[in-house]
Amino acid sequence: MNCLNCGTEMTSNQVTTKKAQISYDMCEKCGSLWLDAGELDKMAVQVKGSIEYCEREKDKEPETQTRKCPRCDNSDLEKVRFLESDDIFLHYCRNCAGFWLDGGELNLVDSELAKIMPVRGAGFSDFVNNVHVPYWYKRIKKPSSETDFQVEVLPIAGAKLERSTTDACPACGNALNLYTVFSMEFEGCPKCKGIWLIKDELRQLKNREDASLRWLNDEIENIEKLGAIATKRPCVKCKSCLMAAVVFGKSSIVVDWCPQCHGIWLDRGEFGAITAYLKDELIKMHSGEIEKHAAEDAKRALHGGPRSRFDEILDAKAALGALVNATIFDHPTLFRLCASFPRL
Repeated sequence: MNCLNCGTEMTSNQVTTKKAQISYDMCEKCGSLWLDAGELDKMAVQVKGSIEYCEREKDKEPETQTRKCPRCDNSDLEKVRFLESDDIFLHYCRNCAGFWLDGGELNLVDSELAKIMPVRGAGFSDFVNNVHVPYWYKRIKKPSSETDFQVEVLPIAGAKLERSTTDACPACGNALNLYTVFSMEFEGCPKCKGIWLIKDELRQLKNREDASLRWLNDEIENIEKLGAIATKRPCVKCKSCLMAAVVFGKSSIVVDWCPQCHGIWLDRGEFGAITAYLKDELIKMHSGEIEKHAAEDAKRALHGGPRSRFDEILDAKAALGALVNATIFDHPTLFRLCASFPRL
């Protein structure tokens, strides 16, 4: 592993005390750190709970140069806000959950934590800076090339590889694998990370990824009604049929759709882009629009719809939940009242 800042080979450190152990990679030239999942919690000053779970808000200012994760195959690091700080941004890999810290950022993290919550201990950062090293402190240092390992990038985060298939990827020609995620199966390409979903699987996958979005089905159900442009990509299942390129809803996301079997091919990252787009659409909706959807979902739940009664009931429940939230936010007095209630 080479430093993302200066190109120097990183040094792998294994630190052991009587109570704990940690491994981290450090650039001895500029002080940058690579911390695998769970290591930031150990490295920083000790506080109650995890400081890694909330790293989700990206910096709004785009970076001039994209940084690649040193652990994963062609996975970009995202510049994310540390907790609620307006001054501290770290680089985070959504695939392996590792963090990249530039030289000096660990000290900023420690200072920020000491300001906003009770600190229980110094953490391993004391040992990195060689402060108060007791006799039972042990650190093994090796060139990172001797300890490096690679984390596979899966087509969908959290998926489990089941077996290979005889189907070919329409994008790169590689053999597809069968994966499971959220207790459902899908085919994906281990090389280009695209995924193949048969009819209705996109809706099911979206529902299991985020239950609050399960009633937002219009864009998915209307794919076959939109204008399409023929592509040169063959359908995964209907080998002789070429797929069509279709714009998803009002977004800029272009998916490949088979007019014969109605299967959908999503290139790498497009499933995440679709869920992000739907979340954004939900935020923009007014309560009146949500109320209309909720009424339609409730009617289908009572009188039957295109899906099972159970699915229709869950859709109606999610729509009603969104309506309640939208109504509260549309009325400032009600919002302040709800916000004043103590959490149970």
